[in-house]
Amino acid sequence: MKKLSLVLFALLGPYTLSMGQGYNLANPDELENFIYFERERSLGLPIGSEFPEFDYVDIDGNKLEYSDIKDKLIVLNTWFVGCTGCKQEEEYLIKLTDELKDREDIVFLSFAMSSPQKIERYFSKRGDFGYKTASVDSKWVEENFNIKLSPTHYIIKDGILVELISIPISAPQLLEWYKSRILEFAS
Repeated sequence: MKKLSLVLFALLGPYTLSMGQGYNLANPDELENFIYFERERSLGLPIGSEFPEFDYVDIDGNKLEYSDIKDKLIVLNTWFVGCTGCKQEEEYLIKLTDELKDREDIVFLSFAMSSPQKIERYFSKRGDFGYKTASVDSKWVEENFNIKLSPTHYIIKDGILVELISIPISAPQLLEWYKSRILEFAS
């Protein structure tokens, strides 16, 4: 199944990334059209649905109870080591988490569908991107969140999924759009 997911991403990932190249993301109307198109293509839980509760233990062994963070805005990213789109968005996610690091009402989490050892090796070479990261099985992500593509970004407010998009946040305009969505829901 993991090979199938990797093959699907290998086939669809470049298509998704090339689609952004057909739009002038500096033009606000084209940016909105691109985001609308990509949001409609995103698989996963329907926006407005209750987000499944989860147990969370990060790669450092720190446990985080869902009930302790449910009242905060949860910004969640699913990814895996070796994902091309995931690598492309790292610098932008670092900027995002750095800009919002003092916001106690926002929690950045990631589910990495790779072994803890792979994640640790990856972070030791590249650094992390500011999200608390847990190693999870890709099958668990698929069963709980109905998603196979990486990266996928979720914004969860009061236990409800309010935003979902399966594209890399890999352009300044996409970063600004994503940050504005996060701040919109945080207020």
